Amino acid sequence: MRRPLSSFATSMPATAKLPCTVYRLRMAARRATRLYDRHLAPCGLGIAQFGLLQTLSMTGGGTVTSVAASLDMDRTTMTRNLTPLVRAGFIELRAGADKRSRDVSLTPAGKLKLKEALPLWRAAQTAVRASMGTGDVEKLHALLDAAVQRLPES
Repeated sequence: MRRPLSSFATSMPATAKLPCTVYRLRMAARRATRLYDRHLAPCGLGIAQFGLLQTLSMTGGGTVTSVAASLDMDRTTMTRNLTPLVRAGFIELRAGADKRSRDVSLTPAGKLKLKEALPLWRAAQTAVRASMGTGDVEKLHALLDAAVQRLPES
């Protein structure tokens, strides 16, 4: 008789459920997302929104397509993630150089929101390092950077 999948949840370590790299990556990403979201909650942002604001701050903005490419994100997902930030007044979308493109940049309110969020994000970073250890976090960053470089784009 087969055991129901739910019984494995209590008898096996979470990472041993499936021998799949992407499964483990996604599980770790979900846990990290929850941790960062909890830390950022007081300022009303999630980690995905914080990341977009930080990227726009660091790059000075650009076209929706170029910002999406810099985050290895498709344009449709980028547009969906930008919408609540536009509604909140944290970013501005305007006509680009040609009729098909749109430029995106931080507004003054977005810069203030990012300034408010940075200490909360730093606290999340500290919590990750406390949980994993600085050495393991640095190894993880190196492995993830290598994965981004080595895995095919599409």
